Amino acid sequence: MVNLIARRPPVDPSSMKATDINLLNFTRPHMRALHVSWICFHIAFTGWFAVAPLLPTIKKDLNLTDAEIGDCNIAALSSSIIFRILAGPLCEKFGPRRVMAGFLILGAIPTACVGFVQSANSLIAARFFVGILGATFVSCQFWSTQMFSPNTVGGANAIAAGWGNMGGGITYLLMPLVFDIFNKFLPANTAWRVSMLVPAALCIIAGIFAYFLGDDCPEGDWSRRNLFPNDGYVQFGDKESKQPKIKQDIEMQIHRIPTVIHYLLVFINPNVVLMMVMYACSFGVEVAVDNVISIFLTSEFGISQITAGLFGSIFGLLNIFSRLSGGLVSDFINRKMGVRGRLLVQFLCFFLQALFLILFKFMSESFASAIVLMACFSLFTQACCGTSFGIVPYLDPAATGIVTGLVGAGGNVGGLIFAAVFKAYAGDLRTGFMIVGLSVLTVSFIPFLMSIHGRTLVLGTVKRNF
Repeated sequence: MVNLIARRPPVDPSSMKATDINLLNFTRPHMRALHVSWICFHIAFTGWFAVAPLLPTIKKDLNLTDAEIGDCNIAALSSSIIFRILAGPLCEKFGPRRVMAGFLILGAIPTACVGFVQSANSLIAARFFVGILGATFVSCQFWSTQMFSPNTVGGANAIAAGWGNMGGGITYLLMPLVFDIFNKFLPANTAWRVSMLVPAALCIIAGIFAYFLGDDCPEGDWSRRNLFPNDGYVQFGDKESKQPKIKQDIEMQIHRIPTVIHYLLVFINPNVVLMMVMYACSFGVEVAVDNVISIFLTSEFGISQITAGLFGSIFGLLNIFSRLSGGLVSDFINRKMGVRGRLLVQFLCFFLQALFLILFKFMSESFASAIVLMACFSLFTQACCGTSFGIVPYLDPAATGIVTGLVGAGGNVGGLIFAAVFKAYAGDLRTGFMIVGLSVLTVSFIPFLMSIHGRTLVLGTVKRNF
């Protein structure tokens, strides 16, 4: 349950994980970790997409073609696939705090170097390495999963990732503003370059912030995670049925270190593969749209870079509640129907996301209708991210870091594919949105194929959490 209160959240004594989310509390370890994780991911996301709002200016300065802009966007997403896959095992080995700090500080270097590029190829190379910031998503989700019990982990993951993803909206507000400030004293071809130092500096500060202010797990440092005995189960009551407490099917993964065989089993787990595909069609859509929305608004409606940034920020800023709403609804239905409820919410959110993406092709001729439809498909795109990570902790609890890394990488693969779609339809982006919508519509039926702990969406009735 999410509460707007400042007292410490209650803790399950068997797992030491918090059973509620008290948003106004900032004490260690649970709530401090949640707030540090989303703030750091938020800043990483701001740096990851800092170039996108300035592309109209950069395009003019470097004489970029539409194809080169597409390649630039693809580069920013492709490298994150590699880094996200690596991030999972790194979190399992060193803990999320160190991994988060390391990625932020390393990612700050190429972010600053963007200001030194002189050609399309050098910009593409710089954005490729900036993609390391996208891997902070894995440490963000791994971190919140360590701190919150299964009855509220969907909401915790949604808050951490959703408020972090909001950096994609903030960067559309921040970067044009920073550019305009520097442009008062410097020519445009210098102002945008100096502007890139701002997100780089923020990433360094956030990395230091993460390392010194957070805890890896309820026990504190990652090296202490095995010092408290645990029977491997969470227990909590079913208030609706008033039945006695039951053992939770999700094991406390922080007390088990996966073996090499376990790693291989995760890679071939069909549920993990299916979730990777679904996340490709939620987060993948989000990051692909983040890269093109400014260009779309300026080219289609002839508005200025600042105005495009202002309205383009809507897509990212909706994360303040949209991804959270997906996680909370998933948690709520889980209490009523178990994991089948989570799968049902997953299907509905994906179906509605697809519907509004397809409508965007046919009903976005005016600026007002384009903004309204953008807000609608943004809402459900981000809600799908929240519902997805309400399911992820159930797929293989003993290897949550690996699963999170793979699913996160799936999101980047989707972003890569959809960025290629938008590149192919650079002259007709509305058709690109329709193709993306049809892809999401197909994927929306995947929850009917999944079986989690023997429970499927179609068969059986579940009276408890799983």
